[in-house]
Amino acid sequence: MLGIKTVIGDYLKAHSNMYPYRRYMCKNNCIFIHIPKAAGTSVLHALTGTTKHVQRDHCSAFNFRSADKKRFENSFKFAFVRHPIDRLQSVHRYLLSGGNGTNNKRLSSIISTDYSQFEDFVLDYLDPMRLHTEVLFKPQISFLCNEHYEVMVDFVGKYERIDEDFTFVNTKLNLNTTLPKSNVSKVTSVVELESKVQEKIYELYSKDFELFGY
Repeated sequence: MLGIKTVIGDYLKAHSNMYPYRRYMCKNNCIFIHIPKAAGTSVLHALTGTTKHVQRDHCSAFNFRSADKKRFENSFKFAFVRHPIDRLQSVHRYLLSGGNGTNNKRLSSIISTDYSQFEDFVLDYLDPMRLHTEVLFKPQISFLCNEHYEVMVDFVGKYERIDEDFTFVNTKLNLNTTLPKSNVSKVTSVVELESKVQEKIYELYSKDFELFGY
C-alpha cells in the first residue's frame, strides 16, 4: 500500500501546477522568465493560447531552479529583454497610467504626483535601493543571471526584434501560434533625453547594457 501511495504522490507532484511553474510550462516543457515591460504579456498570450487575463509572475531563473532543479535543467528556458532606457520609459508611462491598480497603486500615485516628468523620476527618485525592492525597476540581469553574472537560460530574445526571435521559440517548442501584440508600447528614441539622465540610467543598469549588448 505504501508503494502505491508513493507512486501516486510522485505522479501528482510531477503533474501539478507547482508554483512558480505554471500549467502551460509543464505542457510545453518550457520556462518563460517574464521580465516586466519587455513584451511578456504578448508572449504569455501566445504560450497559453488565450488573450484573456493570465497570471503574470515575475520570477527569476533562480526562483525556478530553487523550486525544482531537475525540471529547471530539463526545460527550455527563455526570456525577452529590452533596451534599458526604453524599458524604463515604458515603466514610467505605465505607472503614470495607473499601473495595475492593485499592488503598485501607491507607487503609481507617488510617481504621478511628484515625478510625472521622466527626467525627475530618474534623477530624483530612482536609486540602487529602489532598483532592488520594486520589481518594475529591477535590472534584467536580476531575473536571468546567477551571482557570477552568468545567464541561466537557454535563449534571450530581444524586444526590438520580437517577431523574429519568437519564431525561434515557436519552432523550438513545436508550437503553431502567433504572437499577439498585447500591451506593446512604442519604442522611444534615447537621444531625446538629457545626457545626465542617460548617464544615470547607464550607471544604474550597467550590467544590462553590457551583458545584453545595448
